[in-house]
Order: sequence, then C-alpha cells, then structure tokens
Amino acid sequence: MSVADYMTPRLVVVSPKTTISVAVELMKKNAIHRLPVMAGNRMVGLITHGIIQRAIPSQATSLSVYELNYLLTKTTVDQIMETAVQTVAATAQLETAIATMRKNKIGVLPVMTGDQVVGIITNNDILDAFLNIAGYGQPGIVTRVVVHHDHVGVIFAIGQVLTEHDLSIQTLMVVNHQAEKVIELHVNSE
Repeated sequence: MSVADYMTPRLVVVSPKTTISVAVELMKKNAIHRLPVMAGNRMVGLITHGIIQRAIPSQATSLSVYELNYLLTKTTVDQIMETAVQTVAATAQLETAIATMRKNKIGVLPVMTGDQVVGIITNNDILDAFLNIAGYGQPGIVTRVVVHHDHVGVIFAIGQVLTEHDLSIQTLMVVNHQAEKVIELHVNSE
C-alpha cells in the first residue's frame, strides 16, 4: 500500500501573499484544515488551521472585532507559515507516512513526486485507509484467530477450513500481540 493509494490528490493551495482571511475562507469552503503554500510550481510552506489559531490574538486581547478583521486581511500567509515542511514520496509505503507523522507529531504530509506536490495525506486519510484495508462496512463476517504457537502453514490451514465451508477471505490481517499472533479475517460466502 503506497501513499499514492490513499492520499488526497485534489489540492487546494495558496500563494505566499494570500491573506490569512482568504486562507481561512478557502479552508471553510473546502472543509479542510491545511493548505500547501506554492510559489509557482514549488512548495515553499504549509499553512494550517492550528498555525493560524496560534498567530491570531487570543480572545483576551484588547483588539476590537474590527481591528482583528483588519489584521487578518493585512497579514499574509508567508508571515506565519511553516517553512520546514515534512513531506513523503508518493511511492512510499503508507507505514512510512504514519511513522513520519508520529515521529514529528504532525497530522499532515504533502505528498511529492520528485520536487512536485501531487497530493496530501492526513490523519483522516490514514484512518480511512485502515477501514478500507480492514474491509469495514463490507458484507461478510469478521473473525479472530489467536495463534499461541505460530508455525509455517497456519494461514494455509485456516484457508483449508474456510474452503471446506465455502467461505473466501475478503481481508486478512496478522498482528503480533504480546506473545501471540492474532489473525483477523473478514470472510464471505462464495
């Protein structure tokens, strides 16, 4: 499973001189929280809802609503954007994206092919990928097999039992959990 299989390829981007108010409006309109900042075809930064929230004065400020709106219409994205942006290759394994996001405590990675941004992958995309991989919402039965003494041929033996009962495997996940191997099967009748 590569990052390209689960990324969002439709990008909404802004230029460095886009005002914060326009960036916020784009996020609302497209129901997103992150925007790559592009100078021509080159990504120069990332602006997120969280970065904007940290940049605007708190509710305890003495600024009036009018002064705050004025500030948002005069401040540009390049003044507050993140410029040290973590990225991931489109061909990378999904696990690489997850590890990078966890290591850096971030919820988004622009996806690259060479030096071109071709998509974006977020925590939500990864959760959707897991549901897809697990076969969630698909017809069938999910069953769990706990293997206490793993050996070659365990999955083959399970497959034989399923065949005898005219069942086919829709999805199969194998997880090492403590001293056991847990096999989760999503099966369906032929």
